[in-house]
Amino acid sequence: MNFEKIRNFIEKKLVPIATKFGNQKYVKSISNALIITIPLTIIGGISLLVASPPVDPTMVKPTNILFKFLLAWYDWAVANGEAIITPFVMTMGIMSLFVAGAVAYNLAKHYKAKINTIDPFSASMISMVVFLLVAAPATEGAMPVRLLDAKGFFTAMLIGVLTVEITRFLLERDIRIKMPEGVPPAVSATFTSLIPLIVNVLLFYIINLVSISFTTLSIPELIFKVLTPVLEGTDSVWFPVILMFISHVLWVVGIHGGAVTSGITSAVYTSNLMANSAAKAAGQPLPFIMTGPLSVYIVVMGGAGATLGLMFLMLRSKSKQLRTVAKVGMLPGLFGINEPIIFGTPIILNPIIAIPFILTPLINSFIGFYATKWGFIGRAYIAVPWTTPPFIGLPLATMDWRAFFLVLGVIVIDIIIYYPFFKAYEKTLVERENQ
Repeated sequence: MNFEKIRNFIEKKLVPIATKFGNQKYVKSISNALIITIPLTIIGGISLLVASPPVDPTMVKPTNILFKFLLAWYDWAVANGEAIITPFVMTMGIMSLFVAGAVAYNLAKHYKAKINTIDPFSASMISMVVFLLVAAPATEGAMPVRLLDAKGFFTAMLIGVLTVEITRFLLERDIRIKMPEGVPPAVSATFTSLIPLIVNVLLFYIINLVSISFTTLSIPELIFKVLTPVLEGTDSVWFPVILMFISHVLWVVGIHGGAVTSGITSAVYTSNLMANSAAKAAGQPLPFIMTGPLSVYIVVMGGAGATLGLMFLMLRSKSKQLRTVAKVGMLPGLFGINEPIIFGTPIILNPIIAIPFILTPLINSFIGFYATKWGFIGRAYIAVPWTTPPFIGLPLATMDWRAFFLVLGVIVIDIIIYYPFFKAYEKTLVERENQ
């Protein structure tokens, strides 16, 4: 294998495309918006965790302290279920509303440098109003929320983009209410956003009414119906395999692969996790296998390249360089931060370690997907901070104690995959150090 030719091909042909995609304004705005909503998913996940004790009272008897605690927890959760689940309903249950506002806010920030009159906060408010208008129109004084969870997720992202573009179109042509000089900026900004608000509301409201008239479905319902087959298609093992391959090939040549592919994976995995959470809260079967927790805690365990296994090998290396890097990267690596390993080994432009670095996440994708599909572990439905160590994070996300042993098993497999390449690279470093 001529690694130099492959590297040159990637740098000249693939890197410019990948970089352009990763920096594309819509992709970047959506990715940043999803990052903003992470605290809400965590709050909702905690609420759902407390409301869903991992015990079946028909199968467990109070024979020891642990079972007594779990059964007492179950009885308390049943008695106070509505109060416990409220934080979930008010965060993940209406997450699409927050996404609509966050996408518009980030896209408006992108344009603000070019069009000083476009205000990110006003753009966010316009997007949220329009989304509520088409997804949750109030009838008889009550606002339905069934389309504000995962079912309205992609509509929220679309409205966040389109409302900002419509606002930008109007402001670039100076179609706005102008206030005289001396008026406070806050007041002026309010009137500046008035015409864009009216235009966006009228446009989307009319389109929504037309959609209902011809299809009996509102805009979010229609988009959800169209995208359902697509989402089901992404819930296959090949979705993470293809994206992980692209991401890690880019990593090897010095491009942050996660930044390039996160615009796709974040949207899909967040939507899947929200759908699983809603199904769990409703007492229904969980629909999706591939979620953020499964990706973070199995596919790329310890960070890009699933380097947790490599790190354990490096701790006992004969090479002083590798041992030192492993000691520095041990603690961050357990929390999913593996830059010390990537840059200290180094893995970038390393033709030996690059092979398992790309291969390991692909194998982990198959293991995690089929272990979940075949019922060895439960499906994830709780949002856990991605920096949680995997042997804690995956059991919490799935509320399945078997996930702990799956994590340990995958670490062993990853060590086996890395081992022959690690020993070959270690030999070259030891020879160099001895000289």
